[in-house]
Amino acid sequence: MVAIPQKQEKLARIIELIAGGKGVTESCREVGVSEKTYYRWKRELEEQL
Repeated sequence: MVAIPQKQEKLARIIELIAGGKGVTESCREVGVSEKTYYRWKRELEEQL
């Protein structure tokens, strides 16, 4: 399991890369997480808001 601060940092980095024009697959690969994990983290974040 990923520690919370590291999880938040990785999710923020993926979002930055996507906003910069990279695709989800490429962004996740660069950060070192699976797309499935990215979408789970994103869903968890949206549920908190």
